[in-house]
Amino acid sequence: MDHNGNLVTESTYSNKLRLVFFGFTRCPIICPTTMSQISKVMSLLGERSHQVQPIFISIDPDYDTTETIADYISVFHPSIVGLTGTVDQIERAANNYNVTYGQGPVNSLGDAEEIYHTSYLYLMDRNGDLIDLIGYGAKPKVILEKMKEYL
Repeated sequence: MDHNGNLVTESTYSNKLRLVFFGFTRCPIICPTTMSQISKVMSLLGERSHQVQPIFISIDPDYDTTETIADYISVFHPSIVGLTGTVDQIERAANNYNVTYGQGPVNSLGDAEEIYHTSYLYLMDRNGDLIDLIGYGAKPKVILEKMKEYL
């Protein structure tokens, strides 16, 4: 389900390149940094931005409601879509991308829990097949360069 409450399927964004990122709205560093990088890439694309669909998929369905995700993505590029679903739906999506995530202790005392997750950005072609796996911290121009031959 997208951040507007619309049902999303594998074919919803066909015919567009996709930048897919799994994260959660309460993430302190990795998620907002990556979302900012995606926003910069979309701005750099200019007129070609309509050929790309950036997608944020929440791995925290207990907290990240459609409203929470809508608020979160609103501070980034307007083309970004936020997705959520049931625990099972998110698990299936994550498994399709080989994403690892879960909860674990923040410190050795075990007095707090933190969500951990894979921090890759997945560049997918128009058929939904993986083109490239982009590591955390990649500069927008590097991401754009990886996309150019597919635009």
